[in-house]
Amino acid sequence: MGLFEDQTKFVQDGAEYEHADLRPELAPGIVRRFVYGGEPKVIAQVPLKAGGGVEVHGYATHYTQDWVSLEWTDDVFAHCTCWVPATDVRRPAEGEWHGRYVQF
Repeated sequence: MGLFEDQTKFVQDGAEYEHADLRPELAPGIVRRFVYGGEPKVIAQVPLKAGGGVEVHGYATHYTQDWVSLEWTDDVFAHCTCWVPATDVRRPAEGEWHGRYVQF
């Protein structure tokens, strides 16, 4: 993997996954960013390359009406990002979120 290539493989609960790496066509000016340092904790159903999906606890960093950019740190402390359909993202209930985030 090159220096600027996105990481698509991640480890969660001891299992290795590869997200589908969806890259939506986004028109200029429609992407919004949550306030830096105030990104909301979310739970998302991340689509997998092999089909299906897996629930990921992470942070929403950017969004449009239809898409959310998700960031999380996996079990081996790899920093992961991907775009997820907004319909597959939700805010967690009190005490439900079990993600982690390691700043670089």
